[in-house]
Amino acid sequence: MKKSRIIALVLTAALTCGAVGAAAAVSGGTEAPAAKAAPAPASVNKQEPAFKDETVYVIANPDGSVKKIIVSDQMQNTSREAAQDAASALDGAQNVKGDDCWTGTLDKELPVDMRISYTLDGRAVSAEELAGKSGRVCIRFDYENRQYEMADIDGRQEKIYVPFVVLTGAVLDSDIFSNVEVTNGRLVNDGDHIAVLGLAFPGLAQNLDLGDEELEIPDFVEISADVQGFELETTLSIVTNSVFSRLDSEEWEDLELDGLSDGLAELTDAMDQLMDGSSELYDGLCTLLSKSGELSAGMDQLAGGLSELASHNSELNGGARQVFDSLLATANTQLAAAGLEVPELTVENYSQVLGGVLSKLDSAGTYAEGVAREQVEKAVRAQESAVRDAVTQAVEQEVSAQVAEAVRQNVWDKVLAATGLTQEIYDAGVKTGLISKDQQAQLQAALDQQMQGEAAKTAVADNTRAKMASDEVAAVIEEKTEEQVQLLIAQNMASPEVQEKISAATAQASSGAVSIRALKQQLDSYNAFYAGLTSYTAGVASAKGGAAVLQSNMPALIEGVTQLRDGAEKLSDGLKEFNREGIQKLVDAFDGDLGVLADRLRATAEASKNYRSFSGLDGEMDGSVKFICRTESVKPRE
Repeated sequence: MKKSRIIALVLTAALTCGAVGAAAAVSGGTEAPAAKAAPAPASVNKQEPAFKDETVYVIANPDGSVKKIIVSDQMQNTSREAAQDAASALDGAQNVKGDDCWTGTLDKELPVDMRISYTLDGRAVSAEELAGKSGRVCIRFDYENRQYEMADIDGRQEKIYVPFVVLTGAVLDSDIFSNVEVTNGRLVNDGDHIAVLGLAFPGLAQNLDLGDEELEIPDFVEISADVQGFELETTLSIVTNSVFSRLDSEEWEDLELDGLSDGLAELTDAMDQLMDGSSELYDGLCTLLSKSGELSAGMDQLAGGLSELASHNSELNGGARQVFDSLLATANTQLAAAGLEVPELTVENYSQVLGGVLSKLDSAGTYAEGVAREQVEKAVRAQESAVRDAVTQAVEQEVSAQVAEAVRQNVWDKVLAATGLTQEIYDAGVKTGLISKDQQAQLQAALDQQMQGEAAKTAVADNTRAKMASDEVAAVIEEKTEEQVQLLIAQNMASPEVQEKISAATAQASSGAVSIRALKQQLDSYNAFYAGLTSYTAGVASAKGGAAVLQSNMPALIEGVTQLRDGAEKLSDGLKEFNREGIQKLVDAFDGDLGVLADRLRATAEASKNYRSFSGLDGEMDGSVKFICRTESVKPRE
């Protein structure tokens, strides 16, 4: 009965992922994994949906906190434009292979948080404190599932977490670690190294509403060991929900006990097949081990050939650089003869320098006008002091007139007061004729006489000086001076002489741009050849170094194959044990409540199917995602 296949998948998820993850964990490594994309399809199959296969590489600190996230997206059955749009969420996205493989970084919270804690002789310590220490050490990996959706379970809304499987591995040096124990995992010891593999299902126990007393579903991994001078190169964790995404939730309606019994029979057959597969894996590894001698001899031959090829790298690079330097020297001579003042061209700067020149020449009119304006403004600014003096004189005349008028009004008020009049009475008397024209003339004569006196002249002079010394008048002078300067610049720029110079410079620049562009294209063409040559020689040198490293590591490779062979044998034994004990525990945990079990399993599978990408999907695109987390090494400071 298909309804019970989910039981098999739930029980065998750990073992299936463990077989795949063991090799990855044992391999270790100190650098971030490089994105490896499959070749792009030759054409887009319109019958199949667009698909994004996403791998998220996480570089973490020794405590599990995230340092950097690198996302590799392999697009399938989509155009280049659609693939580029789908990768647009990544920072600094780059095409790494074909049109369909993109990689970039992303600053986003991970769906599963990993926290790594350390104790030394029962005391909590940081990784930095632990480095180089000795004693009984415990390393604990705790996983918190943050990715969930709400689902209807038995008539109420509950959180259902995306069912991630986490496989964590580490390779321990037997000279440092001894008496190693692991909780929720297995050990493989080849004498020199101890491979530790741990498995966890964060959030699955909550989805199934199971306690540890019913069925223990691990959500952490713990490694304990006696340590001499603690060092840990790295740990590697793989997080995926692909196992649960394969479940068909439509087959779980009305789950019955008879159907579960039938399903257990199918599960037994599936376990038998898996155990047969593990035996074949063991036989294959034995064959690989027997052929490792031939592989080692081939590596010796490859290393020798690459060494001979790399010996000519210096000669090739030197000749190509000599030609490039000769081309640049000719270009520098041509630029100097044309009167262009630019930095001396080099392999490193020629593109930027010539690009800047072309940018200016392509907008020759604007550039020429700008140069002319700079020259005109420089000439006008040289006369700014004289302009300021003229403006000051004009302002002073205006201020003196205003001050004289104020003094005149003050004297007039005194003349009227001496005759018993005020301005209001005087104005009324003139209007009604009570003050005759002769009287008016007498009062004006008295005013004129006093304004000619020293007192009035001194008052006008003193008040004028005071106002001219004020900040307000100084600001007016600066403002008027700048206005006059800008007016003179505009007048000079509009003159026929300046306009003729601008036109001539524009024509000359347009002609020069053609020559500069041809020069840059010539240098670009050779630079492409030069870069390709240096890339080739660097690749030869790198291949030589890699071959040498692989050659020197052949003994370790043979040991690794031996270790994997032994691990495959233990996997086969573990499957038999799990088939005997694990199935019965799950049956006992849900005895009598299979309807709720069906709801929970259906919701779990739906949550897994709905989570298909970390960076997001574009339009109708489908996808899958897995996470690979590598921690930095823990070593004593030198």
